[in-house]
Amino acid sequence: MSDSDAGNNGSRDESVNISVNVNVNVNVNIAGGNAEGGDPAAATAAGYSGSVLKKWLEAMRLRTLPLSLSAVLLGVVLGCLESPETAVSPWKTGILAFFILLTAVLLQILSNFANDYGDSVSGVDNKERAGRISVLQQGGMTRKELLRGIFAAGILALGSGSIALLLAFMESPAALLGFCLLGALAVAAAVTYTVGIAYSYMGLGDLSVFIFFGLVSVMGAEYMIAHDVSALGIITGCSAGFMAIMVLNVNNLRDYESDIKGGKNSVVVRLGLSGGRVYHWCLCNAAVLLLFAAGVIINSWWALLLLPVMIPFFKVTAFVTSEQNSGVTLDPCLKKTSIAASVINLTLAVTLTLAQLF
Repeated sequence: MSDSDAGNNGSRDESVNISVNVNVNVNVNIAGGNAEGGDPAAATAAGYSGSVLKKWLEAMRLRTLPLSLSAVLLGVVLGCLESPETAVSPWKTGILAFFILLTAVLLQILSNFANDYGDSVSGVDNKERAGRISVLQQGGMTRKELLRGIFAAGILALGSGSIALLLAFMESPAALLGFCLLGALAVAAAVTYTVGIAYSYMGLGDLSVFIFFGLVSVMGAEYMIAHDVSALGIITGCSAGFMAIMVLNVNNLRDYESDIKGGKNSVVVRLGLSGGRVYHWCLCNAAVLLLFAAGVIINSWWALLLLPVMIPFFKVTAFVTSEQNSGVTLDPCLKKTSIAASVINLTLAVTLTLAQLF
């Protein structure tokens, strides 16, 4: 090789190095400029190819909506069957039911936004996580964007909930005040699940899920329509609450290792994997026993409709609690458990309606 060739080659190498350095620096600076004060999610924003609509739909986690909606719908059906207002003013009852369900959807979305934000800040949501990778972790949005989403969902939930409460308790100031406080508590619980006090990191997430996705969803909706809570409402509210905890427990069993590293002391982390599996079976048995009790109260052959829908519920529970299954292998069970619980709630609502009509 001649000296001139060597010189030309050296010039080409130098040009390549300069080009690479410039491109790398520009890309890093652009990512850093979007990082909102060190937001790690923004550093990979260039790698997310989804549209604006897609990223927000992913952050909403629509697959979580059926479980929360099915419990609220069960409460709505109970209230409608018990309230004489349903026959007198079906339109008013229908509008009230719509805003109750809308508020439930908005609260679930608010909770999902806050959960992703809190897990990102704490470091629990990272590349080593066994399950779903949030839009933040993918780089699809920044923490500042998600905070705006949290604020918007909170405002919409408060607005929708206020309309529902005014429709339900216009003539009952005491009940209106009580449910206003309950609604504010629900919003606060959704936000602080992983943000601020982050009570789920203390192992209190299960209790919150039982209260808000079980008791409040079923009994609260029932009371808003019928202005009363029945024994059936209490039993089915507890059953819905136990099944909702089971969905959370699958998540905690799956994320056991990453939760330990992130300092998230869930019930499974406190009990260990073996204890978490036993806990899962206990929740399943408690929910099923309550469903049988509900069938006895219904006192109709239609209650037998509950038996076939329990089969997939037991099947997925057996898979989750097997010692051979852990980590990423449990990820599909999260969706299956949620769907099985939702189907049970909806079947119970249909059973109640058919038993009333026939």
